[in-house]
Amino acid sequence: MKLWQKVYLTTMILFVMLLNIGIYVVFELTYQKDIATEQTQAEAQYNILTSNLTRSIDSMYKQGDVTDAKLQKVIENYENYYDDTLDLTLWRGEISVYPKDEEVLRDWNPIAGKNELIIEGKDNKIITIQGTLYEGDEILFLRCEKKLTKLAQVWDKLQAKYLVISLSFSFVLAVFLFILLKKTMKPIEELTQVVDNMAEGNLESRALEHGKDEIATLGRHFNQMADKIQENILLIQSEAAVKQEFVDNFAHELKSPLTSIYGFAEYIQKANVSEDEKIQCMSYIMEESKLLLQLSYSLLDMAKIRNEEIDIEEISLDDIEEQIKKRMETLCQQRKVTLTCNRSVQNMYAKEDLLYSLLCNLIQNAIYSCENGGAVSWGVDDKDDKIRIFVEDNGCGMTKEQVKRVTEPFFRVDKSRRREEGRTGLGLAICNQIVEYHNGQMDIKSEINKGTIVTVFIPKKFTV
Repeated sequence: MKLWQKVYLTTMILFVMLLNIGIYVVFELTYQKDIATEQTQAEAQYNILTSNLTRSIDSMYKQGDVTDAKLQKVIENYENYYDDTLDLTLWRGEISVYPKDEEVLRDWNPIAGKNELIIEGKDNKIITIQGTLYEGDEILFLRCEKKLTKLAQVWDKLQAKYLVISLSFSFVLAVFLFILLKKTMKPIEELTQVVDNMAEGNLESRALEHGKDEIATLGRHFNQMADKIQENILLIQSEAAVKQEFVDNFAHELKSPLTSIYGFAEYIQKANVSEDEKIQCMSYIMEESKLLLQLSYSLLDMAKIRNEEIDIEEISLDDIEEQIKKRMETLCQQRKVTLTCNRSVQNMYAKEDLLYSLLCNLIQNAIYSCENGGAVSWGVDDKDDKIRIFVEDNGCGMTKEQVKRVTEPFFRVDKSRRREEGRTGLGLAICNQIVEYHNGQMDIKSEINKGTIVTVFIPKKFTV
């Protein structure tokens, strides 16, 4: 059974019970009040009646002419006066004088009862007052019965009206409650459908947000949770795709040198080769092994940056500039590229070996992108609340799509230069991690045949 159905049935049962109990209590109290009123009126009528009868009968006894016929006549006149609303019974001693019909005699011992008030009957209630009417030479007893026929008729009509009112109110409530609960539970049903949709893989499904009640608040909070879940799932999927691509690229990078090493080693082992050929094959094996060694070092550097805590320290940029100049001198001569440095910052806070690796990778990439007569410049200056590190060249440049992917592991702009000078395709990926470690940002702008400028911003809190 659904929640709204449970609420519906529970509410209806409680309402019908409380409505009927409430009406019954009101009716019962009113009815008892009406009975009490009728009882008071009956007592008043009985007192007036006995007072009048006593005078009449006393007058008859004084005249010495008291017969059953005369007593019957007197009682009949009074009974007719009340228009059948009162039934009178008169005993003369133990003998019923009025009425004489045995079938209507009341089962009552007149000698035992005095001044009693009895309410008889369940469906047809009768108020009975009985007692001694006259005491003299003989004793007369009188019973007065007041029928509550009109009161019973009125209450029968009220009960019928009560039944109609109860059924009408119950029907109206049933319809109103059904509509209200369906409308109230609709957002919950929609939310349940959204949960089912998400469970089936539809991460875009969201609950409708309408109103300001608790259910609407629940819907908004659910949507916020769904946004976060979707964001995390997409992030996980993206990271999984990146990892898979990394594994694929890594496997591809390993395949070529290992294939070369295995091929040359097999050739030396199985073929009848001269010493010169062996030396040449060993030279190829050494070159490919060097590439694998460089690849392993690069991967270890990435793991170190990602997993280890590295302390920031104050470093001198003069020392780094001198080291870069010496390291790049031979490469610049080979590529016929001019390298210049322009900086205004002398010291900064960073990890020296990481900053050196960052600059070397950026400058080396810039030199390789230039042809004969190219120029590369780099520098460090103070810009607003950050330290700016830049490397600029006038080389071949890159497309926008290449700029977006250039920091991915193993991505190369020029596929024809694979493994040239031991290059692994991990340089800019390492640079990106170094920049992130220093809470910095790296921006790359490039145009085909015009050159590239790489700008790194590091917060001043790392500098002095």
